[in-house]
Amino acid sequence: MTRRRRPTTPILLAGWLFADLLLGLTIIMLGAQAPPPAPVRPRAGGSTTTPKPSPTPSPCATRIGGVRAKPVKLSFRINAGADDRALTSQVKRSLGKHRNRLDGRHAGMVLTFGANGSAGNGVHLATRVNNAARKAYPKIFGTAATRNFHDLAAPSGSISMEIYFVTDGCAPKNPKA
Repeated sequence: MTRRRRPTTPILLAGWLFADLLLGLTIIMLGAQAPPPAPVRPRAGGSTTTPKPSPTPSPCATRIGGVRAKPVKLSFRINAGADDRALTSQVKRSLGKHRNRLDGRHAGMVLTFGANGSAGNGVHLATRVNNAARKAYPKIFGTAATRNFHDLAAPSGSISMEIYFVTDGCAPKNPKA
């Protein structure tokens, strides 16, 4: 006949010990919280007038700006083999044709797709174009986050940009698209 071993007393008490420790920590955490602030009472002999509310903030101050969900899409061609100086002037000239869609706005995020043979060369070209756009138009592209991609379907030297502009609280109701 086999005899069953019963668990020892310390093992049986482990669960109760854990529960007691958890209860103790809960009480300590509740006691460590700061009490709510006391209501302000007027001083004796002080003014009995009610304080004036602060002026209402302008509607612009209460709106939070962000990045528009709809991008402005631009496409143009450049000489992929040009040096940085020539590339900057090409990008400046190409973006200048779309100045009416860019003026007075700030890019929050720019996705640039470059085509230049292999995928690595396309990404490198897109990187160069983003750097050239920053130099050519620092007020528009200076602080923009950029991502560089390769366009598999386009001919070499093709650039496609998706520009997501930053909105502010007081943007016009009919923004430029």
